Amino acid sequence: MNTATKTAAGDKKKIDDLTAGLCALTVVGVSATAATPFWPQTWGQAPSIGVVALAAGLAIFLALHTLYWWRNLDEAAQEAHKWAWWWGGNLGFIIGAGAVIASALAGIDLLPARVPHTDAALIGLGVVGAFAGQAVGYGLAWCFWWAARR
Repeated sequence: MNTATKTAAGDKKKIDDLTAGLCALTVVGVSATAATPFWPQTWGQAPSIGVVALAAGLAIFLALHTLYWWRNLDEAAQEAHKWAWWWGGNLGFIIGAGAVIASALAGIDLLPARVPHTDAALIGLGVVGAFAGQAVGYGLAWCFWWAARR
């Protein structure tokens, strides 16, 4: 067995272990209902400690899963993802954020009627618009990268 195969097998085992840990954390997160201690009152009602633990565990799981996934990609796939993220993600971000800003300046109401038009809702709309632009731009650039090299 060569080194790359051993590394891939070790990473697969680590991902399986992480998945089992995430499942256990989900059970804890759903069943723990006590409020988060030391939560500032100015931030509003405290979430349950289970939700906080689940969110933290999910963030760690996703970071480690992405690391193992990236290490097992071949060089061509890594280059495709890097190129797509740089060009597609950046241009998509600019276009998505620009579209939200332009529509806000033009007075176009992008929020649904049932959503209160607060500052937080408008900030959330901007974040979602920018992220959606990044995701679409990344996907298009990734497809373009592979199509250009076929």
